[in-house]
Amino acid sequence: MSPGREALQRQFARLPSVRLMQGESRIEALRGRFEDGQIDAAIRKVLRDARDRIRLRPPETEADGHAEADGHAEADGHAEADVFAPERLAERAAARLESEARSAGEVPINASGIIFHPLVREHYAGTAAGSASRLGLTLAAYEEDGRTAGLVHDLTGAEDVLVCRSVADAFLLAVRALVGRAEVVIGRSQAGLIDAPYEDRPVNPVSLCALSGATMVEAGATNKSRLSDYRRAMGNRTALIVTARPSTCALRGFTEEAAPEEIARAGAESGATVLHLAGDTTLRPVPSAPFAARSSVTNAVRSGTPLTIAAGGGLIGGPPCGLLIGTRQVIARLRAHGTWPAAQASRHVRAGFDARLAELAESACDLACHPAAHMLAATREEVGTRARLLCESLSDVRRLRGACDLIESRAYLTAYRLPADALPGYAVSIRPPDGDPAGLAARWLKATPPLLAECGRDRVRIDMRGVARHRIVDVARIVRSGL
Repeated sequence: MSPGREALQRQFARLPSVRLMQGESRIEALRGRFEDGQIDAAIRKVLRDARDRIRLRPPETEADGHAEADGHAEADGHAEADVFAPERLAERAAARLESEARSAGEVPINASGIIFHPLVREHYAGTAAGSASRLGLTLAAYEEDGRTAGLVHDLTGAEDVLVCRSVADAFLLAVRALVGRAEVVIGRSQAGLIDAPYEDRPVNPVSLCALSGATMVEAGATNKSRLSDYRRAMGNRTALIVTARPSTCALRGFTEEAAPEEIARAGAESGATVLHLAGDTTLRPVPSAPFAARSSVTNAVRSGTPLTIAAGGGLIGGPPCGLLIGTRQVIARLRAHGTWPAAQASRHVRAGFDARLAELAESACDLACHPAAHMLAATREEVGTRARLLCESLSDVRRLRGACDLIESRAYLTAYRLPADALPGYAVSIRPPDGDPAGLAARWLKATPPLLAECGRDRVRIDMRGVARHRIVDVARIVRSGL
């Protein structure tokens, strides 16, 4: 190890751990207002910024580092070591949380029961883009230097990755580069639309295959696609086998699907590439999440699938983009195709995705540091606590006596409300005194900040999964003023 790198490692070792930061008095004072996940995410961000600050300084020996610190002490009155002291970093983490709470004034409060609601999901994309502006563009570490591929490998086990403008562009590039005018085999039960967050419309694999000039061959029946069905559909002209997780519909009842491992082996035996359209999913498994049955990119890689397409936004938490994740051999074929430069995401989007990967690499769970973590990672009990706090805040309003109830509810990832995407929780149901729930919901949506709630026949429901604890005060004020 070079002397400069040794000095860099010594500087990193001086930073406090997350656990040490959690015990600081300034952090403990935030426990009542912010949830533990929010606090831990702010601590990790501050520590990551501190490491970036150290990394951007020129390599130096330990002696030089102390000398430079002494120079700063004489100029600024603070030793360099004090800048990274636990109490100073705790102050920065607290300031970050306070700043985010103040800047949330114009951000809609999503109590609709739809996590990625079209009216509010752009905020989470903007969060990732802001991270790119602050970090990714400064470091310029996302150029073709292998950093992004290395992070994806560490997280999922995949060998390489391409970042495209959208999921549709990623799929179109894959079909053009791997198929040309040959055949694509897809199970008839999986030929549904793929909902990609932040894109104008769902991805239609059938239409995109036709656009590229490839011939699509459907295998199996509407409710069943066995391995034998895939084998019968495959021929000499088969170049690609597509498996998908339709996210705009759900099959229930008498159904059957071939295992991913079986399809991967069948593709390897026939010489056809297997492509999995994962849509909106996480990079790593999230067994503790309410929707634990969702398959991640890591699951696809472990099954032997050589190419996976996933949405970079949504559950992954990065900017809107399409990800092509797979083996070096397959990714090299895609990179060499003439349409790759047109499909590649912009520099800013790639920077945002790189910054998001850096966050995920430091977190044990993909949802814990998500921009929508207060919705995705919250347990049913945590949501119930929020609901009870809101009911207590509204208990002194005369017009709501007998008209405000705490009920069990389910939130969904998208407006398609798929049963597999349901997240259990609680909501506060309010019967408007004037009998006009639509008018009450409209007044809440015009408030500051806007409150997006679900309007029923005679009630308005505030789904508390979408209301972070520090915003309960805002919700109570909006409800009072809207009556």
